Amino acid sequence: MNPRISLTVRDDGVAHLRMQDKANQNVFSDDFIRELIESLDWLAQNEQVKVLILSGLPEVFSSGADKQNLLDLCAGKIHVKDLLISERLLEMPFPVIAAMDGHAVGGGFIMAVCSDLVIAASESRYGVVFMSLGFTPGMGCTKLLAELVGPYIANEMMYTGKCFKGRELAEKGTNINYILPKAEVMPQAENIGLQISEKNVKSIRLLKQALSASKKKLLIEARVQEDTMHRISFAFPETKKMIEESYGK
Repeated sequence: MNPRISLTVRDDGVAHLRMQDKANQNVFSDDFIRELIESLDWLAQNEQVKVLILSGLPEVFSSGADKQNLLDLCAGKIHVKDLLISERLLEMPFPVIAAMDGHAVGGGFIMAVCSDLVIAASESRYGVVFMSLGFTPGMGCTKLLAELVGPYIANEMMYTGKCFKGRELAEKGTNINYILPKAEVMPQAENIGLQISEKNVKSIRLLKQALSASKKKLLIEARVQEDTMHRISFAFPETKKMIEESYGK
């Protein structure tokens, strides 16, 4: 479909969206976000789709926000609500399986948080690094992250910006469906997708609507607080400095 996003839909209703911007490690550049949203919107209109497998590169699921978008936020040129990935994933009319065989950080990890089933790799690292870049968490992170990893691990992730290997999260205990060796992540996602594809598409979509309602409400609540915090924290002069130092000037 395009060089950054690969999209396939099988006859059995299993769709696979693969983020494959290898040159930029699947960061949320303007072009990447546009193509990702276009692909999700196209899938949402396809009445034959029963389940979506969302994956990335073998080494990187997604690296989150890119430097320019963050600097534009610091300058007040764009508003955080312009980044609608969380909303789009929660609004998908069918279940989304996040197959994270590679690392996922920041907004990349929140993509999994906004999915319905999550499979992680024991060798890869996962976390939310917003605070390490000088600004408060976004994309619904403050309310939704605890749904996946539990409130205390979520707090540690958000306050410290620390990334955990999948095996560490398995030891701590989380709500992640499966934490497997990297080579087993995609086969497990395909297995779950196949099981879902055997069900009635109309019933699948009814169930998705019911099960996603609480997370949609949490995202709305999170946005109110997060947008306020972002307006303040992105205006701190040290935030711009930390972003430039982290990404390299």
